[in-house]
Amino acid sequence: MRRGWTNGDCRKKAFVHPRLFLAVMALCSNVMQTYGQEFIDTRFPHQILSINKTIEEFHVDCPPSLAVVTFLHKKICVHACLGEKLAKANTLLEQQGFTQASQLGVQQVTGFRYGQTSLHGQGLAIDIDAATNPYLIHERNETKLDEALAVVYERIAQLMLGRASMIPHLGEGHQSKEERHTYVTRIYDTLALENVAMQRYFALMQDGRELREYVSTPLGSQRVRLPSTFLSVLSRGAAISTSVSNRLVDEIRLCMMSDWVTLTGRVGPAIFALPEAEGVRPEKKIPLYYLAGVPPESDTPAKGETDGPFGSKDKVYPGRSPLRGFLTFRKELVLALIDSGLRWGAIDFGRASGDLMHFDSRDTICSRASDGQSFDQFFSS
Repeated sequence: MRRGWTNGDCRKKAFVHPRLFLAVMALCSNVMQTYGQEFIDTRFPHQILSINKTIEEFHVDCPPSLAVVTFLHKKICVHACLGEKLAKANTLLEQQGFTQASQLGVQQVTGFRYGQTSLHGQGLAIDIDAATNPYLIHERNETKLDEALAVVYERIAQLMLGRASMIPHLGEGHQSKEERHTYVTRIYDTLALENVAMQRYFALMQDGRELREYVSTPLGSQRVRLPSTFLSVLSRGAAISTSVSNRLVDEIRLCMMSDWVTLTGRVGPAIFALPEAEGVRPEKKIPLYYLAGVPPESDTPAKGETDGPFGSKDKVYPGRSPLRGFLTFRKELVLALIDSGLRWGAIDFGRASGDLMHFDSRDTICSRASDGQSFDQFFSS
């Protein structure tokens, strides 16, 4: 009979003999204390190298004139004066109980961008979740695209909310008697409603039956017949009827699909026609096709083609979709940044306003940047 222990029953026998088990554990502890550093270095070298490489690369990307700071537990490279305002925003948010980015709907924050002459290139601007909070309207060299976008935003707001869209009017200013905090609150709340309206609008584009039910209600019937929504669709070739047939619903959906292409520059989810008569099951699904529209010409064609706000930007933002809307971070975050002295690209760029992701500061003179205290000490204080 073999008296030795096999690997398979070693653990079981160790627990059967408590004294032996304790002796083995003590021996293992001594070995770890003696050779622990060597064990870690040889067992997990790839992880340590990866972490060091990440830290090294981050500092290489952050010039000596700027600083790596922590905002919402995320490290970014910014100018000292912007970092000062982010520190203030952090304090305001913590006072409200927000200590994690996820509580505010934030996934990513970026600051300095190498090789740019903009405020990002100076470390004086940040972008928050650029993939899901796009530049909605008024981008440079896109005047003709803006005209098409304004029609789409207006149609969505009128059909779903029964009022005009604010998006085409972003940056037009506010009442002089209205405090900035109050003004930003009002703008955010209005955008948040249009954000939900957009998601609902394109959900109805996908679901023809639900769209037919909506336009059959008194409210929906009134809104679908507005000149800014689908009056032209319903009046083609005949007087406007009191009911909307499946064929007319599909005509409306084709228009909504055209709106999708205007916003994204590409086809969207598969859409299938409703049956010609209710209660009749079609032999097969008949697809409705997106019309490949020609993008409006750029103001300066030599600088490239226009790009819709929900375009993938050469696959940099593959997750952008009107079905997900355009505003993902919370109002408390916007107000904290504004109250700390930052500008918001959605409203503070004048005629170029509409950049939801963007926050910046033009100040390059800080309260403590030149008083002999290092920036690292200031930001951690």
